[in-house]
Parts: sequence; structure tokens; C-alpha cells
Amino acid sequence: MTPANSAKRAFWALLGLAAGSLVLLIFLLLWQAPQMARGVWLACQDAFSAVGGYLPAIGLLLPLAVIVIAAVRFVRSLVVQLWNTRLLVAAMQKRMIVLPAALDDRIGELELAGHLHLVTDRAAYTFTQGLLRPQVWLSTGLVDLLDEPELRAVLVHERHHIRQHDPLRVLLSRSLAEALFFLPLAGSLRDTYMAAKEVEADQASAADNALASALLKLLRHGHALPANASLAAIGPMDVTRKRIDRLVHQAPGLRFSDVVRLRHVVASVALALVLMATSYVATTRASAPLDGGECGYTTAPLELQAPVTPADFTPANFDPVQ
Repeated sequence: MTPANSAKRAFWALLGLAAGSLVLLIFLLLWQAPQMARGVWLACQDAFSAVGGYLPAIGLLLPLAVIVIAAVRFVRSLVVQLWNTRLLVAAMQKRMIVLPAALDDRIGELELAGHLHLVTDRAAYTFTQGLLRPQVWLSTGLVDLLDEPELRAVLVHERHHIRQHDPLRVLLSRSLAEALFFLPLAGSLRDTYMAAKEVEADQASAADNALASALLKLLRHGHALPANASLAAIGPMDVTRKRIDRLVHQAPGLRFSDVVRLRHVVASVALALVLMATSYVATTRASAPLDGGECGYTTAPLELQAPVTPADFTPANFDPVQ
């Protein structure tokens, strides 16, 4: 796999992992549905011990429980990211100012017209935000901090995030990894994407020295942004240092296998097999016949059931035993 496509490969692999996990869980759920329905029907006996002995609840309910928990975690991650992003953008809009003529001409050359907003703030920062129509937010503090080549390199970097719709991918990657908490591979794919998208945007700037200088200034004087927002922004300090080292030493881009380790793949496959085996054992045990019969009047032992009188019984045809 080429370094240039690591972010895209990681993102789509994470989507594929999520889709495959959902299909597997739904298949197991549908496979177990008849036994689960029979277990619910047995509840009319008002004997929890009978239901417990018939229905291995952990095995049969495990796929449903995983789906519910994953859905809750996915929605929660979406809501948290979108809410934090909304609060940040609302604060930015209050300080938004008109672009200076020099900066307006520059963004026109970089094909960023209509996609860049300038905010008055002494703190130095920039980020890309927006799910369907990404926008770049730039502070006056960063404009004052960087020289012409450095600012241009940063803007080209952000333009790459716009073209790749990275804010939307960040939102989905984090939410899917949160939902698939039980699969180590999901976290690896998320980390691969989060790191690779920045490295590939660095490569797109085609100005390694200028961008490295800008990142170094941001590392020293930059302003931290909310970590739980759907943004394409400068990452943690250790990641930024690695990016600077790559730019200065002309190191190759991040490869897909740099973060996605074989142990994560093996562990995820093993967990999926355990889930399938647990469900299979539970379904097999649930299919065994009950001691005591089915629900209703047939649950009593035969020797305790009252004799049934024939409908045509009369004393006339009664023949006593001699």
C-alpha cells in the first residue's frame, strides 16, 4: 500500500469493519430469534428457573446487547463532537472580521474563496470545520505569527482537508471506533486515519521547509482546540513533532501498516469467533427439549394430570371390571 493513500484506506477499512460487524451481529440475532421467542413464550409459566434453564441468556442476548451498546456509544460520540463543534463555531462567528485585501487575493489564488474565515484573536490557530461544505477558520494571531511562505503552506495544507472532506471523516472515524470498542482493530484504523490525514496534507503543501517552520511556531505558540470536535486541526504535540521530523528529513509518508498491527487484527478476529461460538452454543442448548413440557396445561407431569372423561360416556355402557 502506498503512503499517499493511507488515510483513505484506513477510513474505508474502518467503514468496512463497522459494516461487517453489524452484518455479523444482525445475522446472529436473526439466527437466534426463534429460540429467543420461545423463551419469551415460556415466561407465561411464571417460573424464572424454568426459563433460565431453557434459555442461556448470556449467549442468546449477547448480539442484541452488543448492537444496543454500540448504537448508544456511536450516537453519544456523534452528539458530543457535533455539540463541541457548534460551540466552537459560534464563538468564532462572534469574532469574525472581513478579510484584508492582501489575504483575500491570496486565498483567491489558492482556490479558497468562500471557504476561509478570519477571526480576530491574538491566539494562533487554524482548523477546518464543516461536514458538507468544509470551511477554514484562521486567527489574526496566526497571520501575524507566520511569514508569507509559511502562511501559504498552511493554507494549502488546509485546502487538502477541504478537498478530502476530513471533518466528516473525523466525525465518522471517531464515532465508529467508539461504537466498535470491543474490536482493537477499530481503534488502530482510527489512529491510522487521524495521523495519515495530517501527513498527507503536509505532503500536499509541497513546501516542506516552510510548513515545518510554521508547525514549529504553532508548537511553541499555538492555541489548543477542543479535542472532541469534528475538526481537521493540528494534533497532539508528539504527533506534530513527528510531522516536523518527516518534513525536515524528507521521510516517507505514514504507511498503512505503521499503526495497524497484526496483533490488532488477530485479536479482533478472535473476539468475533468467540462471539459466534458463544451464540452457537447458546442456540444449540436452547433447542433442547424442556423437562416438563411446553407452556400451559401440558407443563404438569403426566401422572399428576386429571383423567379425561370421554364425551359420549354414559352409565349404560359402563362395564365394571370383574
